Amino acid sequence: MSANTRNLGLPIHELETPALCIDLPAYRRNVARMVAFIHKHGLAWRPHMKGQKAVELAREAVNAGAIGVTCATVYEAETMAHGGVRNILIANQPAGERKLARLAGLQAVTPVLTATDSREHAAQLAAAANEAGAAIPVLIEVDVGMGRCGIAPGEPAVRLAEYIDSTTGLTFAGIMGWEGHVLAFEGEEKKKKIEESLALLTATAQAIRDAGFEVGIVSASGSGTFRLSSAVEGITEVQAGGGVFSDLSYEKWGLDHEFALTVLSRVISRPSATRIIVDAGFKSMSVQHGMPKPIGLGPVKKIVLSAEHGNIELEEPDTAHRVGNTVAFIPGYTDSTLCLHDEICVLTDGTLHAVWAIPGRTGRR
Repeated sequence: MSANTRNLGLPIHELETPALCIDLPAYRRNVARMVAFIHKHGLAWRPHMKGQKAVELAREAVNAGAIGVTCATVYEAETMAHGGVRNILIANQPAGERKLARLAGLQAVTPVLTATDSREHAAQLAAAANEAGAAIPVLIEVDVGMGRCGIAPGEPAVRLAEYIDSTTGLTFAGIMGWEGHVLAFEGEEKKKKIEESLALLTATAQAIRDAGFEVGIVSASGSGTFRLSSAVEGITEVQAGGGVFSDLSYEKWGLDHEFALTVLSRVISRPSATRIIVDAGFKSMSVQHGMPKPIGLGPVKKIVLSAEHGNIELEEPDTAHRVGNTVAFIPGYTDSTLCLHDEICVLTDGTLHAVWAIPGRTGRR
């Protein structure tokens, strides 16, 4: 049992720190905005849980209108499936005999789709499925410009669809792509690059249909692109997930949601009027995609994070924040911050309402 589990009902400033905190009403408003926007464009929402992890958050999304969830690993999918979540997509290519056996075994709990981008990988999926007496539903991942996983668009994807359709143990369910390479662009240039990228995906879907195969799912898009990609004709669902929290990176990438996830720290030293030392460092707050930002302080000159310390240097003297006071931070990137914590402190009106475990956070398997 964590220390904060015993603190239900207490105000935020009395929590043990460092603590990962979610403002539940703000989170729900973000979810409602995402669902409304995605549904307005006639699309389904399958939020990515790689930066959320907690089963309770998956249930919140499904209750709000999501058709299921997206995961990055078999371990995450196991956590969701055994937590009662259904309709799961692993937007990745799991590999390794034991891992694929676990994926095949999950099909007895709930259908778990997975991505593939080659005959070699698809054959390994089929072998695991046949060994378990199961059928694994498969999406072909198409490289739409990301330059990571994914088969080339067009004819190569058609040939792979033919192979999957003819292979015992596999069920061809559709295709997916991720236009993440466009995140740094802005305005009309970003819109144009998203449209160009997803045109490769939708044209590939049509080519597969023309070859005689049903393409039930065309899955794409993340929180930094969905507000532009949702208007692209031909996609069927959106994987955007991190926008339910928002953070400084998503704000930079054009998302205007509330900051629902913060890291609460406590002042442990005041070496000078312009320096504040808190008990949260890089083991509590990721620096991936940018530094976190403290809330309620004056202009910050510099922040340095060591393992267990945050060293804040201010532009002007501060006498309000004394040893023992709390300072909350907006994460630079919630995906890589959440996985540093074992639990989320759930807040309503500044009071601890619940503590949710993050069982999938070690899901690197």
